[in-house]
Amino acid sequence: MISQPTTFKTTSKLGNVETQENYYMNAEEFLNQGLNHSLQGDYQEANAAYTQAIKLNPNFAEAYHNRGIILTDQLKDYRGAIADFNRAIEINPNFATAYYHRGNAHYFLGDYQGAIADYNQALEIDPNLAQFYHSRGNAYFALEKYDKAIADYIQTIETSTQLADNINIDIANAYHNRGVVCFEKGDRQGAIADFQQALQWYPNFAAAYSNRGNIHHILGNFKEAIADHDRALQLDPKLAEAYHNRGNAHYSLENYQSAIADYNRALEINPRFAGAYYNRGLVLAHLKEYHRAIEDFNQALKFNPDDVQAYCERGLVRSTLEDYEGAIADYDRALQENPTLALVYGFRANALRRLGDYQGAIEDSNRLLQLNPSLAEGYCDRAAARRSLGDHKGAIKDYDRALQINDQLAAAYYGRGIAREALKDLQGAIDDNTQAIELVPEFSQAYCNRGNTRRLLGDEQGAIADYNQALKINPDLIEAYYNRGSTHYALEAYESAIADYTQALQINPQSAAFYSDRANARYALEDYQGAIEDYSRAIAIDSSFAEDWYNRGRSRSLLGDLQGALTDLNQALQLQPHWASAYILRADVYQNLGDSQGAIADFQKSADLYYQEGNVQYYQQIMELIQQLQ
Repeated sequence: MISQPTTFKTTSKLGNVETQENYYMNAEEFLNQGLNHSLQGDYQEANAAYTQAIKLNPNFAEAYHNRGIILTDQLKDYRGAIADFNRAIEINPNFATAYYHRGNAHYFLGDYQGAIADYNQALEIDPNLAQFYHSRGNAYFALEKYDKAIADYIQTIETSTQLADNINIDIANAYHNRGVVCFEKGDRQGAIADFQQALQWYPNFAAAYSNRGNIHHILGNFKEAIADHDRALQLDPKLAEAYHNRGNAHYSLENYQSAIADYNRALEINPRFAGAYYNRGLVLAHLKEYHRAIEDFNQALKFNPDDVQAYCERGLVRSTLEDYEGAIADYDRALQENPTLALVYGFRANALRRLGDYQGAIEDSNRLLQLNPSLAEGYCDRAAARRSLGDHKGAIKDYDRALQINDQLAAAYYGRGIAREALKDLQGAIDDNTQAIELVPEFSQAYCNRGNTRRLLGDEQGAIADYNQALKINPDLIEAYYNRGSTHYALEAYESAIADYTQALQINPQSAAFYSDRANARYALEDYQGAIEDYSRAIAIDSSFAEDWYNRGRSRSLLGDLQGALTDLNQALQLQPHWASAYILRADVYQNLGDSQGAIADFQKSADLYYQEGNVQYYQQIMELIQQLQ
């Protein structure tokens, strides 16, 4: 923003000696030659002419001055220029433009304080040159002293209307940048006021509209923000930042598709816009388009490899996709960039806990709490890892600490309730879940857990009421269906149990346990064929449970399929060879098949097992049965 210099020519004082006068006249001629060369754009020749003038007259201040201008503005030899201006000022201490142009050379070297000192000196000599105020304003601007820059720009206009149009833009820039500084200092209203001033001086200032829109966004005025970004884009349709920032406002208004459209447009203009990839990734993650979100975070990191937030967000999405190793790798990288990010230790602790590395999770929670000992959630995370290690008392201490910090933290009551139930403090568990529900009435899992505890206390109806409420809040809470089904089963309400197990299976059709328990309910209703079908599905999913083989064999036996029953019981006993009841059932099958020796052998095996268990009554009963068969 330094103005183009004006080359000045003054008349030299002539001496009295004839020879000296001729030398000085020749020097004046070379000065004029230099001016002509400069006007024609032949700066090397101009520089040579001024140098010749100086050789002829070493005290020729104007020649030093003009050569300094050529060195500054055309040849970019700022230090050489300063040396020339120093000599000119030494010869003529009141040479205002020499101070001015030396100030320009200091400016171009980044010595803004030195530039201001020279502009001040020039203005002391000649306070009526608008150019001096303008350049000093530029130096103040560079030093982010926007108030002083604005004052100098306004003084420039007052001094010379010829520069008004260009100065208007400079004043707008100064207000705009002062607004940015106000924003960085937290003075948002001051920032808006300055952006408005910038727009008064230069109404077509697209960046000022866009930045004012950003402030409106931060203040929660999203519609006003969008209006400002709209205006910015009318003035400059290629302003990628305005599309990006308008996308942010749309995102805050939950206009997700509009947000994505704006991020897309920003990326069409600037395919390397890391922030647009990052924020589009956030929207896609919110829309549960997790794989596309990861692709955007990948692109953001390609163009900004040190973006800690992008690593964190990608890690969170990977955790959601149960890619805990990938998530941990992202959290590791984020902490490598900034090891003081307390929350990232918390994220990594949760991922480690999911992988079963409970001690590692505790260590990360410890680091988090070292960095932020007042973060209640950090104590909750550590408590969850301690619970997983069976340290329920330690977990309760952490939950207590979390609640000392924040007694409104429902998650802490909920977690403490789990630990208390594990320690058989069932009433304490109910109280904690109740407190969690009072704080968060839509806390479906707390209703479910309170139902579980009530069931343990024998309050089946209270348990069912809690499961009902949990499912009213969250119709997809599979645990509530399953546990309500088990409660109905315990109450011998088998039809209701079957309905609940069926609902659970609609959510997760790959659960062997759900098929097995529904089969048990069907068996209780003497629907043996239905039971066999469910046991078969359970076995197809997981064939390692001896109970499913046993129960299917028992059902087949009741339907007269003795060979099928025998096959199932053989498998059950292969999986669990010390199961006395299975030997008894297989003995019955052998007996029905007419294999008395097989029956006696299995009865004897079951009797031996009961005897080893210390169950003398069953042992004696079976031995009597064997005697009858013999």
